[in-house]
This record gives sequence, structure tokens and C-alpha cells, in this order.
Amino acid sequence: MRGPASRHFSTCGICGRRADGIGYAPEGRMPAVWVCNDCGPGRARRAARMRDFDLYERKAFALAAQRAGQFLDTIGKTDLACLSPEEYEAFLKTFQTHFVEEIRRLVEPA
Repeated sequence: MRGPASRHFSTCGICGRRADGIGYAPEGRMPAVWVCNDCGPGRARRAARMRDFDLYERKAFALAAQRAGQFLDTIGKTDLACLSPEEYEAFLKTFQTHFVEEIRRLVEPA
């Protein structure tokens, strides 16, 4: 049983990006789950109560990997070594964007 990905004050415990000083401590006990403005305290409360946050991360990772693969299909290249620096950056950005969107969707407060 694990909690959110990060309980470090500088890293969002949900999406892994930079935290913005918003934290939620379950039942007022530390350590807090620190989040960015985009994830917000509602998602922090939900994430702190999740029994197996790793499962949600794996689901978000799998979807992001699929979308990044689709990006490679659209440019007709599957060998990462053959990508130009711009294509490689776009590949990574595609993965990161979809991971963040999916993890936030999975942790959306009810």
C-alpha cells in the first residue's frame, strides 16, 4: 500500500511536476501530499486516500506510452535513434502531456 508518488514539498505528488506550495495532510498528520495548482487540493485529498497509487501511475504510464507510440506512427519512425532532436523532444512532450492528463483524470475527485 503506497500513497502518492511524492510527498516532497517541491514535487507534485500526483503529476510529478513542480509543486506550488499546496499541501494536504490526511487527518492533519504529516507528511503532506504536495501538489501543483493544476492538480489542486481536491485531487490531493483523493490521492492521499488511495490504497495503491502505483496502480494509477501504471495505468497513466501505459496510456501515455500508447499515445507516444501513436506520435511515432504519425511521423513514420519507430527507432528512437533515428529521430531528430526536434522529433525526440516532441515524442517526450507527447508522453509527458498524456501522462499528466491521465493521472489527473484518474485522481479526479468524485
